Amino acid sequence: MTSFLSELARLSAERMINGIVEGVVIVALAWIFIQMMGRRNASTRFAVWFAALLGIVVLPWLGSLRSAAGVASTAETHSAFTLPASWAINILLVWAAAAGVALLRLAVGLWHLRKIRKSSYAVDPASLDPVVSNTLQEFQAVRPVKLAVCDGLRVPTALGFFEPMVILPAWAVHELSAEELNSILIHELAHLRRRDDWTNLAQKVVRAVFFFHPAVWWVEKQLSLEREMACDDVVLSKTSNPRAYAECLVAMAEKSFMRRGLALAQAAVGRLCQTTLRVTKILDGNRRGAVRVWKPAVGLVAVASLCAAAGLSQAPELIAFQDSAVSLPVVAKTVSAPAIAKSVKPVVVSAKAKAQVTPKIVMARNIQAPPLPPVLQARLAELPAEMPAGVQSMMVVMQTQQWDPASGTWKVSVWHFTVLREDQIPAGLRLPAKKI
Repeated sequence: MTSFLSELARLSAERMINGIVEGVVIVALAWIFIQMMGRRNASTRFAVWFAALLGIVVLPWLGSLRSAAGVASTAETHSAFTLPASWAINILLVWAAAAGVALLRLAVGLWHLRKIRKSSYAVDPASLDPVVSNTLQEFQAVRPVKLAVCDGLRVPTALGFFEPMVILPAWAVHELSAEELNSILIHELAHLRRRDDWTNLAQKVVRAVFFFHPAVWWVEKQLSLEREMACDDVVLSKTSNPRAYAECLVAMAEKSFMRRGLALAQAAVGRLCQTTLRVTKILDGNRRGAVRVWKPAVGLVAVASLCAAAGLSQAPELIAFQDSAVSLPVVAKTVSAPAIAKSVKPVVVSAKAKAQVTPKIVMARNIQAPPLPPVLQARLAELPAEMPAGVQSMMVVMQTQQWDPASGTWKVSVWHFTVLREDQIPAGLRLPAKKI
């Protein structure tokens, strides 16, 4: 069990660290692809970034599956830096602690949303303006949703999952006009139509687990912006009044900022920066009016990510964790060893040798032995099950630290000793006695 946990820690630590390079490459390919697409709508850009996020999470582990299946290439054994295997356990423990805190914060946020849902009260559709009431009624065929008001809420929020609900701040219901309230409602309903409640939860979980990955933070920021812009496109496709909608967003941002406490000032500034980008895009005269995703985009990003992962799997890895006593597998076709037939040398010993000894293999060091080369296995198969009386046969395998970086192999030397009594030595092999 201990060895299994150590191997799991080593594999996880290597995948997390080496996956940073692959993630950066995937994000770079996604960014290049978006630039090559030209003026595509926000929904298409969101799909591209979300596919890139999934690639960052999934693709680095494909190399581990290939390695576990025994089909990993010899290039995968190279690494720029080799660290002790004990470090992998410490890294995994630090990651588990930090990811646990991040997931706990996410759970607290979900609990806060549940608290907001319980503190809100439903709005009677009959009390709404006919324009707003019709918008809410049309959406019921897509996904059943309720409209509610919460006194402690600062900005309109769409709460999805199993009981979709759009919750408006109490001040928005009283201070916004019917046209502005209708635009805000269309925007929030667009989030529910696009299932942004689930995709947003997925990206938050990925960010919590991959908190150390710079590419994940970059993609998460892009997804948050493109998600809002995609819903803005839906509003503009239904209202056809970009200027009025832009003014509505600015008014919402100003009133929301004035109602925030000092502790939330930084978050408010970040939201205002996002609002500025959205307003700039809304007022862009060359903006595309389409709201559907360009379907080939996701497939092309997936193919590009797979090609990038296949190419990177043949390149040296950044980090490897390895015990000093563990050796790399020996490649049979590149083993350097003397010819076994020529290595048989008679040795004269005392007549008191043991009467019968079975063949055995002695390893030079107490290490985890790699599979024997085919030529050695064939030689062992030729040995008789039992040696003649008084004959001792022994195979010695020496694996030295002679690493050849060019071919990626270890050099192995093999000696085969046969011990004979003096009367068993053939006459042609006897050495003349020397007198001193």
